[in-house]
Amino acid sequence: MSYRGKVILCGDAGVGKTSLLARYVDNLFSEEYHQTIGANFLIKEIDLSKVIDKLVLKNSNLKKDIKQKGFKLYFWDIGGQQDKLFSNEYYFVQAVGAMVIFSLDSLSSFEELDFWISKLKELSGDIPYVIVGNKTDLPRKINEDIIKKKIMELGVEYFETSAKLDENVDKVFEFLSVQILNELK
Repeated sequence: MSYRGKVILCGDAGVGKTSLLARYVDNLFSEEYHQTIGANFLIKEIDLSKVIDKLVLKNSNLKKDIKQKGFKLYFWDIGGQQDKLFSNEYYFVQAVGAMVIFSLDSLSSFEELDFWISKLKELSGDIPYVIVGNKTDLPRKINEDIIKKKIMELGVEYFETSAKLDENVDKVFEFLSVQILNELK
């Protein structure tokens, strides 16, 4: 049996969570916007050949075991409507990692990072997570200095992506996978 874990993608509605996930899992991108109601669920077997040697595991047998058994992540794209989140909170439970996503063309989505991070910590605990600024293909409406300051304050890794252009999508998912694997006991 392979190693498994649930990863959640959270952030305001319209930031591109579904698009990032579709690009990563199925290499697809759609120009049409379909709001996620509740959660969208996809599974991807992670290609560990790219990341396995980056692991700093305390248990040396675990690396060999992971190579043999594989590693599956179950991705949960959480709907971004804060007023409906009470009915979606159980999606956060037992997550092993997360992406908190905002859109580089939406200052309000950036301003809501604290809400999503506090909800993540409240419901999932102290799990590995990254911040993702999505939609590099659109005109930027958030000053880079403001983003850098926020990332330094949070002490987390930050990636800028474009699901449309397939920019840094694999990179952010692989980075988070390594962080999750490094947390395995």
